[in-house]
Amino acid sequence: MYAREKMDSKETRLTPIPVDFVIEQGLKERTEAKRRPYRSLITTWAEHEGMTEQGETIASQLNTGNEPERLKDLRDLPNSVSPKFRKGEKAERLVMIIREINDKVENDDNWTWALVMKVMLDGGMLMTNIPNKFDRLIISMIPGKGIDTVRKSGDYSVIQDSRPWDQWISNSHDDWKEAAKRSVCEEIHTFFNPILDT
Repeated sequence: MYAREKMDSKETRLTPIPVDFVIEQGLKERTEAKRRPYRSLITTWAEHEGMTEQGETIASQLNTGNEPERLKDLRDLPNSVSPKFRKGEKAERLVMIIREINDKVENDDNWTWALVMKVMLDGGMLMTNIPNKFDRLIISMIPGKGIDTVRKSGDYSVIQDSRPWDQWISNSHDDWKEAAKRSVCEEIHTFFNPILDT
């Protein structure tokens, strides 16, 4: 009986989802925000498979009509961004990453803009350590994001810590608060990897 059940469950196993299907579903969504998770899924999978550029090209099919325009306006990012991330493709990619991170911050209480700022400072992406300027920078990248929503997200005293986030305590028995923050910073850092590695 057990062997038969096992065989049946094999027969009903789902096949992997093709990328074309993900695109098809994403195209049914009308807004840029609703399409973003589909784009993110494709680019993350492509990165995992070592095919980042192909993933970007495929995922770009999900851009809404206004998306390239909005990014064009931000082709040159403000001076609060380090020069090497300020122009062209890196600037556009940074804007897309910030928008993906915004989704995480809005849906996960552990993610805060203060920790995002710490990761960006330690990664050499920012020229300012002033939360107000950071607030203005982030809201300039996310259409419809209210002023001060970034500045009020999290405890900005973390940016005063002279240690980079990856030197924070990782053992929760020693300091669970710091270990938890370090864990979130690790996740945030993975979002920025594509532009930090090039």
